[in-house]
Amino acid sequence: MGFNLCYEQLIGGSVTASEGAQFALACVVCGRAPGRLLANRCGDCGGAIDAIHPLENVSLSSGDNPIQRYFDLLPVRDRGNVIWLGDGDTPCFRAEGFGHRTGIPGLVLKDESANPTRSTKDRIASVGLSRFAELGVKRFVMASTGNSSTAYARGVQSVTGFEMALFCGVRFRHRLNYPDHSAVTTYLVEGDFVAAGQAARRFAERTGALSEGGFFNLARREGLKLAYLEAFDWMADPPDYVFQAVSSGMGLLGAYKGALEYQRLGRLSRLPRFVAVQQSSCAPMAHAYGEGAEEIAPRHVVHDPRGLAEAILRGNPGQTYPYIRYLCHSTGGRIMAVDDDEIRRARALLEDTEGVAVCHASATALAGAVRMRREGALPEDASVLVNLTGGERIGWPVPTRCHVVDAEFPSGPVEWGGPGAPPAGAAPAGGQEGRDTCVL
Repeated sequence: MGFNLCYEQLIGGSVTASEGAQFALACVVCGRAPGRLLANRCGDCGGAIDAIHPLENVSLSSGDNPIQRYFDLLPVRDRGNVIWLGDGDTPCFRAEGFGHRTGIPGLVLKDESANPTRSTKDRIASVGLSRFAELGVKRFVMASTGNSSTAYARGVQSVTGFEMALFCGVRFRHRLNYPDHSAVTTYLVEGDFVAAGQAARRFAERTGALSEGGFFNLARREGLKLAYLEAFDWMADPPDYVFQAVSSGMGLLGAYKGALEYQRLGRLSRLPRFVAVQQSSCAPMAHAYGEGAEEIAPRHVVHDPRGLAEAILRGNPGQTYPYIRYLCHSTGGRIMAVDDDEIRRARALLEDTEGVAVCHASATALAGAVRMRREGALPEDASVLVNLTGGERIGWPVPTRCHVVDAEFPSGPVEWGGPGAPPAGAAPAGGQEGRDTCVL
């Protein structure tokens, strides 16, 4: 029996919020309600929990703050709990020069590199911290390859009341772009993103802190969908195709849910075809999809993944692939991969024709559209929306007080802050040694 999502039934009204509530929570695979407000996964089937908004109560407002503007479509019940970090309202424009050069005259770009940390992940931090504040979460643990962690860390440093512990692969340390701060503890794991995620979950279990949840944190997907709602509102007609580079694919799943909500609200006449794009050096989803596989098998997993687009180097997306496969297949889209040369060419051409400098992950999505057009799979008259999810952060600070741990950490009892945690406001110092505590 194949994997299916029940978004259409849920958004259609089979689950309703209690009187006076902004939203209900439900599993998007089996439709059941979770037993607790902070649940990320269904206790029955393991499916993702999402917020189901009673669309008859939705009223979109205006103003500079997109969190308040789209509040009725976000998982926060009280407007007073909103924490906005200045993200959103990023440029959306017709890329006429790039489109003319590549045969995609209907190309529209959403430039998320204009967000405060140059990444669409700022939207995650705003909605995530708003939800945490409302539910009384003070401490949380997460894993990241750089963008989510930078967004969250800067958010935690700019508001009071939160502490976070971040786990990241050692070789991604340069992508952690935030200064040292007493509210943020950084762990560098000797391993890849998967190893960092496993260490983060163990740490959360043993300290009693909340595991932020990654892909399965509904606030992440709800925050990321806002980029698409803004783009849909900007475009006179709905796009025929949507392209985004994917690692876990949470942004694309958020986009799919947002499109369904907008269709039900009468703000979108049809669903676009969703296309997920990976780089060929780390393309487990694209390989599985090309084989028609319903799940990621061991042969699809990429161990010690490498590639130009570091933000999307996830070698084993086994838990999230079924969601992305479903939404791409059901909308008539696909999952595909492009090579390094295609990524470089798309990135250079974008800067040359539109004056926009983006990261390699953004260029990966753009290269996917170019390849599909070149192969004849993308009609010349198609309206195409490409989400440019971020840009490079050159010259930004990196944390200097970090704990370097192995992939099995923590293997025993552990306290929040870790062994040898620096005191609040401590400056970097030399002379410390040892695997568990290291000044870099």
